[in-house]
Amino acid sequence: MKQKNRLPGLFLLAAMGCLLWESDAAAEAVRAGIALCVQSVIPALFPFFVLTSLFISLGFAAELGRLLRRTARRLFRCGGAGGTAFLLGIVGGYPVGARTVGQLYEQGLCQKQEAERLLSCCSNSGPAFILGIAGGTLFHSSRLGAWLYLIHVLSAVLTGLLLRPRRALPGGQTARAASAAPPPFSQALIAAVQSGFSSILNVCGFVIFFLVVLTFFTRLTGLHQGAVLGLLELTNGILLLPPTPLGFCEASALLAFGGLSVHCQTAAVLGGTGLSLRYYRLGKLLQTALALLLSVPAALWLFS
Repeated sequence: MKQKNRLPGLFLLAAMGCLLWESDAAAEAVRAGIALCVQSVIPALFPFFVLTSLFISLGFAAELGRLLRRTARRLFRCGGAGGTAFLLGIVGGYPVGARTVGQLYEQGLCQKQEAERLLSCCSNSGPAFILGIAGGTLFHSSRLGAWLYLIHVLSAVLTGLLLRPRRALPGGQTARAASAAPPPFSQALIAAVQSGFSSILNVCGFVIFFLVVLTFFTRLTGLHQGAVLGLLELTNGILLLPPTPLGFCEASALLAFGGLSVHCQTAAVLGGTGLSLRYYRLGKLLQTALALLLSVPAALWLFS
């Protein structure tokens, strides 16, 4: 076996050794991750997963898309489905927007190239997280939380504008979607609950895993800086930031980036769709830079 192929194996062996050596710490991290999922992640996301699935399968996403068609075309040069995905993404939070794009594509409401472009700007943090965690817990200010949310949405819109195609993509309903009648409500509900449960298991799995990674990362490196840890796991990183102008800017950037945990959650909920994540990754990097730039003058004004 070549040397470069041995390194991942050696790393995994070392990681398993750390788990055995610090089994109590690993178990505590898993328990904390399960508690976080039960108390926060599942109540926030599972109902939204089910409702968005119903919204799409019963045809309401197509109806809303028709209302948003002109706005979506002007902003992102896509069909009305793109407007629906963006709206649900900024309301539902990570990874609802990305999952909505994947479902719209699977339902035939947007083309593949269009869906991949939409991933650059439709996966965003929701108002409940930004206002509650960043605004309420970190800064103890609903005003600062509202400003973080406004910057977050604006940076997402600007990302979509900058990464949109030069000319409008052939979006809209495919022939398959246009000819398909909505299923009965009972059938749609069963499928939505099953799909939502599968998605929430994927999300919770990565939440728990990255809490374990975060625990061992801090033990090995001694780092407790929110700006660094937030690149791995968003929530813990945000809560470790200082309630200062610098912390405001760092929070804005981390909210836009989402953290590697959110990136993995996004990949998981899009599994099986065949959609590439290249525009998603590029969009997250661009949105992070834009959010940071927008937050600097806002912080100077808000904290003056």
